[in-house]
Amino acid sequence: QLFATPLTMSEDNMSMSDLLPLVAAALNDQAAADAAEELAAAREERDTSHKVEVLRAINDGDDKVYEDGETIVYGSALFEDGQYHSRNEDDWKIQLNKSRNICRLEDLRDCQVCVGGGIAIASLDELSNESYGWVNGDETDHPDLDGDACSIKIEFRPQSTILTFFIRGWPKAEWKAVMEEEDAYAEHDIIPFLVENVAVQYPEAIVEFKSIKFSTKKIHGALKRLLPPKRKEQVRADREKRKIEYEGRQEVVEFVESNMRERGIFYLFHWMAIVVLMIGIQKRSEFFDRVIEALIAKCERSGMFTEEEAHEIMTTMEEQQCSEDLGSDDEKSPNPVRGPK
Repeated sequence: QLFATPLTMSEDNMSMSDLLPLVAAALNDQAAADAAEELAAAREERDTSHKVEVLRAINDGDDKVYEDGETIVYGSALFEDGQYHSRNEDDWKIQLNKSRNICRLEDLRDCQVCVGGGIAIASLDELSNESYGWVNGDETDHPDLDGDACSIKIEFRPQSTILTFFIRGWPKAEWKAVMEEEDAYAEHDIIPFLVENVAVQYPEAIVEFKSIKFSTKKIHGALKRLLPPKRKEQVRADREKRKIEYEGRQEVVEFVESNMRERGIFYLFHWMAIVVLMIGIQKRSEFFDRVIEALIAKCERSGMFTEEEAHEIMTTMEEQQCSEDLGSDDEKSPNPVRGPK
């Protein structure tokens, strides 16, 4: 009797069978989602360990360390996103990404430069005896310096690490006066000067952390271990390119120097070298050598001149060169184009 009735597939069993592929797909999707989440967490953990950050730890107003205290990040970037400095291949410069958090100038002393997720390598609380800083004004290679913003540089010794930040809300007339006054502040005490003087006078002043520059001699191991293979190849190629460009500029400067010595006007050498580089002469060539000689001849006749005048001389010589080249091509052509008689 047990098996008298033949086994048949019920409607419920049929519907379950139909659902099995969907269940399997859902399980696979969940596994894929879990794997993606684990990968994202691992990537975030890895990025955190590779980050260079400027941050501020909040405590209860005393010197104790609170593990649950809030940490505010003001600027950060991955170490491998840096590059060799444009003017010095011995420096590794990292541009910091600005966060949404605002750092008030009065809180500057609480900030630290950290690596590896929060390991402090430099503190703005108190500079060591060898460390110092200075008001750099509008002399900076950061293109977003605008308005009344003032550039400040702090060099931490003996690591030779340089932190650059902007102060906004400090009137330009005021910081220019500070730059012109020799005894306005002591370089070693620039942080107390900014916090106790400037921030008190201008309580709305804020700080934007822009970049951190490391000496490659101090971080050689990090450059070897932290840069991925492809990034390392890019960095090496970029360094070689910069090296070639630097050597080209050096040859230009040496050519300017030798010519001005011969003409007895070497006292204007530094000015002339800057003018030549500013108008775009970054390497030697037959044409560029003639332009440099023409500029030096003008300097010998009438002294210093403006960058615009130097541009005009080079532009005129370029036009003459083009005309000569076209004339030469016409002469070589078997059927030269003749103008009307």
